[in-house]
Amino acid sequence: MDQLMIDIEDNDNSGYFPIQVFETQSEPRTASVITIPNVPESDEPHDVVGWCSDNGGTPCEATAVIVGDSGSGQALMIHGGDHGIRMRPSSSNSSWALDSTDQIGEPYLLLTASVELVFS
Repeated sequence: MDQLMIDIEDNDNSGYFPIQVFETQSEPRTASVITIPNVPESDEPHDVVGWCSDNGGTPCEATAVIVGDSGSGQALMIHGGDHGIRMRPSSSNSSWALDSTDQIGEPYLLLTASVELVFS
């Protein structure tokens, strides 16, 4: 399969994250919003978008793909724009923004490969 390189420069969404390379083991699937069943420390579904540097930070497409993971064999990776990804509870009505108190930014997510995602 192909390789996926994640390289996030220092930014207000997720900070600096050094280059990481992953071996992809499935075809990527992209959507404007991906909903995951929960995130660590929360049982609530969360929406995920990519976060791009355009105009000081804007939502963009997020991509899910199975990658090789040395710890568990396979993992489901969600990655996004050049500034990582942004997550918020699915019940939130807040607009995607860096100053929103119910949102968090990450360089990417690694989840168990069996997680059921909703693409929209």
